[in-house]
Amino acid sequence: MRKIPLFVACALTVVLFYPMGGQAASSLDKINQKINQIKNQQKATENRISEIENQMQRIESRKVEVKQDLAQIEVKLNTTQEKIQTLDRQIGDTTLKAQDAAVQLDEAMQRVEERDELLKTRVKIMYEMGNVSYLEVLLGAKDFGDFLNRLDAVKLIVDSDIKILEDNIKDRETVEAKKLEIESHLANLEGLYSQASQLKTQLHEQQKERTVAIAELEQQEVELEETKLQQENAMLDLMAQMKSALSEKNKVLTQKKYTGGRFAWPVPSSSSITSQFGLRKDPFTGRTAGHNGLDIGAPQGTTIVAAADGVVIISGYVRGYGNMISIDHGGDLSTVYGHIREGGLMVKENQSVKKGQKIAEVGSTGRSTGPHLHFGVYKGRTAVDPMGYLR
Repeated sequence: MRKIPLFVACALTVVLFYPMGGQAASSLDKINQKINQIKNQQKATENRISEIENQMQRIESRKVEVKQDLAQIEVKLNTTQEKIQTLDRQIGDTTLKAQDAAVQLDEAMQRVEERDELLKTRVKIMYEMGNVSYLEVLLGAKDFGDFLNRLDAVKLIVDSDIKILEDNIKDRETVEAKKLEIESHLANLEGLYSQASQLKTQLHEQQKERTVAIAELEQQEVELEETKLQQENAMLDLMAQMKSALSEKNKVLTQKKYTGGRFAWPVPSSSSITSQFGLRKDPFTGRTAGHNGLDIGAPQGTTIVAAADGVVIISGYVRGYGNMISIDHGGDLSTVYGHIREGGLMVKENQSVKKGQKIAEVGSTGRSTGPHLHFGVYKGRTAVDPMGYLR
């Protein structure tokens, strides 16, 4: 049996079994107009639900993208924080080294000052002694031995002067270079620290933006879910109106009435009730919701029979129910058989069926978690507990 949308399935009408009078024809025209009006409303509602579902899919895709961005930002934040902590330790160590270098420079400068004082003292002594050259000191020797002694003394003085000057230069250059190197390294670390801190701030801003975006998308989802629920409720209401109109039409056509009696069990080979009529935990949303039928568990392909005599008003694919059959039994009473397997529809619209006649086979089409029959009983537009008709 081919799949047909709800608004087409519900618009199917029963066959005229015998000629009608003028009053019946007039009533039938009004009912057909009502059916067409409901059909158009169902089509519009179906389109709105489809558009809402498309919007929800787009929002879900966007949420996935934003969450991926957020995860990458969090990884970068962790990496940046670790880098900041490492730089902080390096800055602390380098600061200590800079302080130590400053102390060493102070000590070196102290040594330079002491050497300068020594040189000044010698210059002062030489000034007080007059203009005496090293050559005059040597030539003033009394003998060769005195000459050698004086030569050694002059050499010591000259060597001492040279060493003092060399030490001064070395101390100044070495310590100054070390201080400059440490200060440069410290400035570089502080620059890296500043960059890392700025990056951390930027990442926090991005994290906040993504978090807000996710919250806004989730709020949109909630609003769309509420709108979708309203549209689905409207669709159920239209289904009930259509069922009522078709039932009314069936009355005009057949003058058929339900005479009472217990219904046949719709799945003769299985008595396993997996979900009762009434409130239950929805297997898809996890929320407590009303269940407008009886779920009977059975393997795929298990025989489904008509609960009572009647006329098939729907045999096709309907949103939520999957492949579905609805039978009008007259007297405002009808039954619904949902989640029928693909190829499992054994009867057609407008076909008369007898109680216990095979009409379908168990499946798991539509909004289903596994093979079972959803069996519903409607009194007019109101779903009633099927057990009241099966006991």
